[in-house]
Amino acid sequence: MHHMEWSDLKVFLAAVRTGSYTAAGRRLGINRTTVGRRIDSLENALGVSLFQQTPNGHAPTREGEELLATASLIEMEIDDLMARLEFPGEVPETIRIASSGGIASEFLPELATFQQQEPRAAIELLGELDPLDAVTQRRADLAIALVRVPPVRLTGIHVGALAQAPYARRDSAADRVLGWGHEVETAVPGQWTITNPSGELAEGAGIARFNSWQQLKQAVLAGMGRASLWCFAADAEPTLQQLSEPDPRQDYPLWLLHRTKSPPGPHLRKLVTYLEHALRERLAPVAREGGQA
Repeated sequence: MHHMEWSDLKVFLAAVRTGSYTAAGRRLGINRTTVGRRIDSLENALGVSLFQQTPNGHAPTREGEELLATASLIEMEIDDLMARLEFPGEVPETIRIASSGGIASEFLPELATFQQQEPRAAIELLGELDPLDAVTQRRADLAIALVRVPPVRLTGIHVGALAQAPYARRDSAADRVLGWGHEVETAVPGQWTITNPSGELAEGAGIARFNSWQQLKQAVLAGMGRASLWCFAADAEPTLQQLSEPDPRQDYPLWLLHRTKSPPGPHLRKLVTYLEHALRERLAPVAREGGQA
């Protein structure tokens, strides 16, 4: 009879979260052969197979999912214990974040606070524009996504709705309209991009085009022209003026999403809980009367 080791469970969790033995090995600092060997030894100990081949790569079997639920509980308990003992911990847990059009760059102050609270969590901001795809394909662990209804394969928390309105720099003529380029139009199909001309339409009209949220915002700040921007970010820029009231029909829900079939690690779980509160506070400054401005 084989016995089960916690270190093997850790390898199993990493393999489920990253979707491949190679990526799991990279995350744990071991090679892919070792990952395979450790998972074989778990399967032998339990007498079941833990992975099956699916169109989206390897996925846990039914027994694999049961083990997954238990292993993530154990992982949480051990992490809590380490924190209480102030144990420095092992390799920092990397949390890869993808966001709609790169909007996560707006939340760097919140991420900075989180890094101070959780020095063992290492954050990586990805340049991908479609966070739903990045998380589905396991290139990212967390999606900060502007989406009406998240797909079933992703699960998470609805943080709030973002309003948008047209803005221009106060001292600019702002008669030029700015738009989205093909990359954004492809990555965020027909969703919140419709408030600015995009793709072929924008190209045909000779409009200057940008392929991330940050680029478009910087272009308006630079006085290149006017564009529809997310109000919470544009209102914080003293040089910008709102040209007309936000249209509530153009509000967009903001979500924090991870894969439904893969329980988040302790630090990702902490980050989601932290961001849920920090972003709600950030997006509703009006409600904070008498508190911090």
